[in-house]
Amino acid sequence: MVLNHCTVCAVYESDQGDQKRIPVKCDGGQILLLLNREQELSDTAKIRIDFFDSQIGCVKAYCGLAVRRNYDASIQAPWLADCEILEVTEIVEGRRSLRSGMEKETVFTGSNQEEFTGVIQNIGEGGIYFITWTRQQCGDMAEFSYCFVETEYRMRVSILREEVFRDGRYGYGCQFLDYPKGAERDIKRYLHMRQSGRIW
Repeated sequence: MVLNHCTVCAVYESDQGDQKRIPVKCDGGQILLLLNREQELSDTAKIRIDFFDSQIGCVKAYCGLAVRRNYDASIQAPWLADCEILEVTEIVEGRRSLRSGMEKETVFTGSNQEEFTGVIQNIGEGGIYFITWTRQQCGDMAEFSYCFVETEYRMRVSILREEVFRDGRYGYGCQFLDYPKGAERDIKRYLHMRQSGRIW
């Protein structure tokens, strides 16, 4: 599998689900995990890793790792782990559903009840993509209010993938959780109306 739009992954260090977030550099079929120290990860024949790719979605896989010192000056990390995907178990939130681009500034409530501002860039049947200056974590939950057609709903989302921009902003692909009654129907109506030019 080629992951050309992946900048971060979650490495599962134990069967209890403990995760370590590791930056990723992908180039064609080569996948490198960027490490700060030699013992951050160890060589392993098979380990669970979730890759957050902005085009594909969340790719859940089992991988083999080989840790080595980095001698490439163009990569800003003292250690690297060469990563080989052995088995893809699931791909979550691929972009097959109806989706509409937009620019809507919104106030979100994060997992710790803190409020932050983000701009929703697109919305689909299954979730949203937003950009913010506030760092979140993949796997975190967030809430926001939005009016689809006529009714405002309080929506909950789970953050599935992250993009890091050079200007310090972060992009997050999210999946809707527990639709309020009527929300899923109104989201589909809203998307069809936007695509047909009946609302903007």
